Amino acid sequence: MRDEITNAIEFLRTADEAAMRDFKSPWPESIDELAALITAVTNREHGYGTCVYAMSIAAECAFNYVAYTEGCTGFQASMADLDVVRRTRSLKGPFALIDGNDLLYPQHDIRGRIEELISKWQPWAKKEAQKLLDSNGNGHGAHPDVKAHWQKLAEVANA
Repeated sequence: MRDEITNAIEFLRTADEAAMRDFKSPWPESIDELAALITAVTNREHGYGTCVYAMSIAAECAFNYVAYTEGCTGFQASMADLDVVRRTRSLKGPFALIDGNDLLYPQHDIRGRIEELISKWQPWAKKEAQKLLDSNGNGHGAHPDVKAHWQKLAEVANA
């Protein structure tokens, strides 16, 4: 087994929560390396916080292994990463990730980006709001504020 993997396995067997949070997952090149990493991070005692990192580290190692074996491009990996978020969070509509670090630099106009996303998502929101109104007898049973919001979205002219 490669030194990088052996060192990671030893680290994962005893690392505390802060160390696990900052851990950079390796790129396993074989199923044996992947299995050894997952075993190291799961066959140990975990607390409330360390179990979170055990899951994410095991997932990232598996992600890295598949990316390695498939020869994925950075674009493919970024699409797969977003699909993992979509699947694990049960997201049904469009979504975006915002990096708070971008607030530190003027070229990253987070407010403008969010407004742009809302504009792009408006046709989807209009369609979904109309579906909700139609399937609930014009919003029957929904809170009046929710119904009014659905009606506002469904009436957007530019969608």
